[in-house]
Parts: sequence; C-alpha cells; structure tokens
Amino acid sequence: MAINYYAIMIRFLILLILPLLSAGCSISKNLNFTLDNEKNEQSTLVNNINANKMLASTTVLSYADVINENSFIQEKNSDGEMEKHSIYRGKNVQWMGRVANRYSQIDGIKFCIIDDKHKNADSRADCDWFWLFPVNLATENSPERQTNWDGFWPSYMFKTYSGLNPEKIDWDKDTFLIYGEIEDIDLGVDGLNRPIPTIIATKIEKIN
Repeated sequence: MAINYYAIMIRFLILLILPLLSAGCSISKNLNFTLDNEKNEQSTLVNNINANKMLASTTVLSYADVINENSFIQEKNSDGEMEKHSIYRGKNVQWMGRVANRYSQIDGIKFCIIDDKHKNADSRADCDWFWLFPVNLATENSPERQTNWDGFWPSYMFKTYSGLNPEKIDWDKDTFLIYGEIEDIDLGVDGLNRPIPTIIATKIEKIN
C-alpha cells in the first residue's frame, strides 16, 4: 500500500501552524487590552484636568467651593516636597462674615463665614473661618514695620479697606461683606485641622 507523503506533510504543517495562530491571537488580544487601558487612563487624566479647569473658572465661588478637597492640587515646593494648594488662587470672592473674636487677630482679620450653611455664626465660639490679609503683608510696607504701628490688626484692616471707624464697630454683632482675592488654602493653621482659605483684601463693607 502506497504511503501518501503529501497528505502526511499537510497534516504536519496544520498541526504546527495551529498553535502559532492561537498564540498570535492571544498576543493580539493582550496588546489591544493594554492599549485600551492606556487610552482609558489618558482619558481619565484629561477628564480630571478638564474638571479642575471648569472648577477654577467658576464665576461665583462659595466658601464650600474653596474648602472642598476636590479643589486642592499637589505641587512641589522649593525643597522638592509635595504640598497641597488651591486651584482657585487668584480668583475673586465676596463673602459675608463677622470678626472671629475667639481667634487671635494677627496678620489681618479672621472672619467667621456667614452663608446658607452658617447663618448664625457665633463670633465668640469656634466657627468656620477665613483669614483676610492686607495686600502689603510681608513687604517693606507691611504695617508692623511702620514706626506708628500700634499692633492692632483689625483696626488697621478696617481703616485701610473700609474707611469705617473701628471705635464704632460692634465686634460681636456687626456683619460685613468682604471682597478679596484667594491667596491659597492653609492646611496647618487651624486647631481643628480644617482647611482655611487665605484671602488678600480688596474692600470691607458693613451690611448691618
């Protein structure tokens, strides 16, 4: 009986090629899966960046917006260490507040925030607060460097940014509308470890 060498060779080649084809499909699937993952990661990163840009472009910023952890970004300081900063730096705010009498008043004024969530802030108790700085703080023109400096920061801030007579202010009850620019968020100044907005003063108005 004659041996069909041609048929045997065909079968051998088929048995040899099939595993290679299978391996090729598997490699292709893994490569596609890896590429898809990379595309998804890039898409997520782009979406996060776009979301932060949208947050930062908000026209009316509330106190809640500024202290929201989603508005913090990590940046390297001069020592190469990572620090959190606000994406709203340089944005303007208009917030209502009362002088936070429970806290020490240095380098400006600490105000208890008054908004929809904080309608009856007690100026002599712990409150959610922000720190209003003068624009010339830590410069050659900073008030504490002047020869006539009396050390009373609230008086200086009201004379400079409101024109109000500090002697006629009710430090417990008066409510003010504060205009300013967000300098940053301070994560180490509050005794209750809350994020504190730091604001460069533009104007202070009495509203009651």
